[in-house]
Amino acid sequence: MPDLLDPAAATAARAAVVREAGGPAMLTDVTLDPPGDGEVLVRVPASGVCPTDLFGIAGGAGDRFPAIFGHEGAGVVEAVGPGVGSLRPGDHVVLSFDSCGRCRSCAAGHPASCDDFAGLNYRPRSRAHADGAAATTGWMAQSSWATHALARTTNAVRIDDDVPWEVAAPLGCGVLTGAGTVLHVLAPGPHDTLLVVGAGTTGLAGVMAARHRGVGRVVVSDPDPGRRALALELGATDAFAPQDVPARTLAATHVLDTVGRQETTDLALAVLAPRGVCATVALHAGANRVTVSQTQVLWGRTLTGVIEGDAVVHRDVPTLLALWRAGRLPVERLVRGYPFARVGSAIDDLRAGRTIKPVLLMDDGAVPAAPVVPADAAALADLLRDGRVPAADLPALWRSLPPVRTDDLRGLWRGFGVSTEHRTQRLLVRTGWYGKLFRADDDVSPLVCETPDGALVADARLARGGATLRAVEHDGVVTASMVYDGQPVIDHFTRLSDHAVLGVMTGRDTADGGALYYFVLERVADREVADAG
Repeated sequence: MPDLLDPAAATAARAAVVREAGGPAMLTDVTLDPPGDGEVLVRVPASGVCPTDLFGIAGGAGDRFPAIFGHEGAGVVEAVGPGVGSLRPGDHVVLSFDSCGRCRSCAAGHPASCDDFAGLNYRPRSRAHADGAAATTGWMAQSSWATHALARTTNAVRIDDDVPWEVAAPLGCGVLTGAGTVLHVLAPGPHDTLLVVGAGTTGLAGVMAARHRGVGRVVVSDPDPGRRALALELGATDAFAPQDVPARTLAATHVLDTVGRQETTDLALAVLAPRGVCATVALHAGANRVTVSQTQVLWGRTLTGVIEGDAVVHRDVPTLLALWRAGRLPVERLVRGYPFARVGSAIDDLRAGRTIKPVLLMDDGAVPAAPVVPADAAALADLLRDGRVPAADLPALWRSLPPVRTDDLRGLWRGFGVSTEHRTQRLLVRTGWYGKLFRADDDVSPLVCETPDGALVADARLARGGATLRAVEHDGVVTASMVYDGQPVIDHFTRLSDHAVLGVMTGRDTADGGALYYFVLERVADREVADAG
């Protein structure tokens, strides 16, 4: 247990203070107010540098100077304010945006569209003092370009202690925005084409999320050849300079525009297929007016704005870490660490495009000595088979995958259990479970077993009848689900690949110690399946 700080005392800290619009960030000794109601004091070993910080430095959020910026902080809780019960000193956290939790958008599960987003994340607060004068804090509810920052429990997400700080920090905004927009807003699938405009942190996070979902074609537009090459390594199928994008033939079903200028809006509408959707996520000062062709929009095309990937931070930061541990989101490929003393270089390198994701390292000694080593880029089904996916990550991975249609499941599938310690696994092993047979939506053998001589039989007695396939919602995903005829049990499936799905069993008494049963089905050649006698 770390030494506890007095939660009622001010904290001495070192911060990168910007004293005027467009000015440099200068390391300065500051004192930070103690945490108030619902707040935590966080020691910040690492914080990303993001274009939104450059927006603030340029005065895009008004005159808040002198100011401390930074909104991709990761660190350790050192003290908690009154009323805090969800976090305690010693907890490792990622800091992200804040929301009220009460307005219509928050209640509907869209806190990034909170009615008070600007007030909570951009409103100047004077919680730090430098040279006897107040310094503005509260940038994205954290101001994490400092050795210590104040945040609320609503925007501080607990993470495992062994996640490297330079991986954790970018999850709070840049990675969250790109991956979240692909996973939650656009949600492309295997038959879709996604164009990603801009290969910075947000765009490349979108590429990685699209690759994870098995999107059929992922095209990147960026003027930098090095970034285009990296995009191809991270999962893009094609990468073009902006002037070379085949606008007339691309027929993109989805576009992720991370640049947000007139030329990229024009490109998005030019490449979108009828009924296609473009999500624009960039933030610029002022109105940033663009014009659109009403004729192009008439063909069912949608241009939608997205803040922070439409994320729910306490759900989605753990999801991003689950993808990272499974080798699906190699954030470290984007990151370059900078000692805190070189904050000016980190800002300059981001402005000039020399670094994709600068991360300020305030205290190298605070980085865990033995960080998690993510899995390689093997097929997710193979990682699940080999037991290389932590049980705690299974719900997030299931939810992050594309839905399945009922007619995608026709035929015979062989299964294996992923939740090997679950009581359902022990039952299935005893019965010789082989898999499932889907003849039609209303003709399913839910439990196909293998006899000692290798024959396959459908055990309707054990299954208490047959089953049907329907589209059912589970954990926010409407997908093909198998509903048992004779018992209150439903298996839900999401897509691992053309020939594999990840299943989860739900229903009465299906949880074991609070955990659901996860399994994989893999398509096999049809064989005779007899009815059990």
